[in-house]
Amino acid sequence: MHIGLFTDSYLPRRSGVVRAVEVTARSLRDRGHRVSIIAPRYPGYTDADPGVYRFPSISPPGHPDFPLAVPFSTAHLHAIRELRLDLVHTHSPFLLGGVGLWAARALHRPVVFTYHTLYTEYAHYAPVLGEVTRPLIVAFTTAYCNRCDRVFASVPFLAALLRRYGVRVPVDVVPSAGVEPSDFDGVSSGQVRKRSGIPEESALLIFVGRLGKEKGIPLLLDALAALPSSVWLLIVGDGPERASLGAYAERLGVASRVVFAGAQDHDRVVEALAASDLFVFPSRTETLGLALLEAMAAGRAVVAVEGGATIDLVRDGENGRLVPPDPGTFAEAVRDLLGNAERRHAMAARARVVAGMYAQEQVTDRLIAAYEEAIAQRGALASRNG
Repeated sequence: MHIGLFTDSYLPRRSGVVRAVEVTARSLRDRGHRVSIIAPRYPGYTDADPGVYRFPSISPPGHPDFPLAVPFSTAHLHAIRELRLDLVHTHSPFLLGGVGLWAARALHRPVVFTYHTLYTEYAHYAPVLGEVTRPLIVAFTTAYCNRCDRVFASVPFLAALLRRYGVRVPVDVVPSAGVEPSDFDGVSSGQVRKRSGIPEESALLIFVGRLGKEKGIPLLLDALAALPSSVWLLIVGDGPERASLGAYAERLGVASRVVFAGAQDHDRVVEALAASDLFVFPSRTETLGLALLEAMAAGRAVVAVEGGATIDLVRDGENGRLVPPDPGTFAEAVRDLLGNAERRHAMAARARVVAGMYAQEQVTDRLIAAYEEAIAQRGALASRNG
């Protein structure tokens, strides 16, 4: 098959969507399929991958790191048609997602869409208009889904939500990306604690993710303030809330035991997970939660806030704790697990089993099967109409 992956976000930017597109392309190519990636151009960045096709872009005011594709270039649209794709897989319902729909219709090919983001939970990035736009966002994304042949949701929670929105086309539970369990076998914690100034004898909590409002990180700082001074928090990732989170930690009096490690490459993230005692996750907006899955694959019990994809990944009392978004309750769950190593390790072992269900090899099997079903469905429809 020749698959086209259409995305409004790609390298050199780093995000869950970018990671999913990268992993999908690599896994499909490993299976012998051809993959073309259609993405916006990033000024000054040159692709090493010859299979990436870049559209001209402009940067919106205040967001120079997130250029938006200008999808009206005749030459680029002609080049997309000439790719002769067998299937279009879109990763955004917006600019290049629209180009993907156009390409699929022009080539009479099926189009599938991965619903990566709870878009309504990002309305705060549109000041003043944010809350007003939520119903419009639901209506727009639902309409987009219904123009596709199939929609992919990473977890059952999201599939059910999309059906409540009014998505009528088939919704398949196909994770947007998986984990490589072998990446976490026999990993040393290296010099993580020494490098970060964290005492070896302290209990270490870790969060990995983007530092955005939608992630709920202030709750972690509130919970840390309710925990003993021997408990530290390592935050791996970067984002627009970095400065305000640091200031909030200062006001709470916990800044001396919070380490903002910034964005790290995958090997460093794996080391950091190995150095930690417990993974903490306050986000209620995840559609998969790849960082959560990787923590589980690393053999870490989890304390997570109930909501979004966590309800499908964390089984309360089995592989971690699932709690309401209350700092006191969160802190109590952390305290209980830190004080009971035997229970924590048993949960960690079960967490690895759950993560194994999302191994990339199995995710790729499910993805290819869904592709083949979409192609067969489109072929049967063409036969009936022709």
